[in-house]
Amino acid sequence: MRAFQAIALRFAIIAVITASCPLLNCQDATSNAKAVLFAASISMRQEVYPAGQKPWVTLITKNTSRRAVDVRPNGLAWRMHVEGEKGEPNRTLYHRQLRGEPGLPALDGGGPSRFPLNLPGEKPYEGIPPGESDVRQFDLTVFYDLTPGQYTAYMEVQDTTGVWMRTNTVHFEIRPPAQ
Repeated sequence: MRAFQAIALRFAIIAVITASCPLLNCQDATSNAKAVLFAASISMRQEVYPAGQKPWVTLITKNTSRRAVDVRPNGLAWRMHVEGEKGEPNRTLYHRQLRGEPGLPALDGGGPSRFPLNLPGEKPYEGIPPGESDVRQFDLTVFYDLTPGQYTAYMEVQDTTGVWMRTNTVHFEIRPPAQ
């Protein structure tokens, strides 16, 4: 019986030490982090585009929380990023306005890093219910002046609590016109 009590006491001590790990300066990834409300990923329709054809990115945002994620102007924000062989390509005027660059007039329905409400062909956002996903298509030529070459793209998406998440990176190529 004493042997059983000694073993039980040892397990109890180990459990107490393990439970107090954050108090002993062990790393706790969740102690300072906010709960993430969604998961986001992107994909391309294809990997190679002939010059003149528009490269499209698909953003899938899945609500992983227990409540609807509001994605209206004060809700979900996103930023598009594209890098080429010589760095970031030139941004279009629309993209510069969307990012809120100084000296440019603001876009209606959005501010810096906010999704404008009235993009042609876009459905209005009502929010993403728990466990559901929202799928959006983005024409990269709306954001960047893309010339033939190799590119990588990713997005950053922010939820209503201010948590930013970087998506996966996708690769694509724009080929010069055939001669």
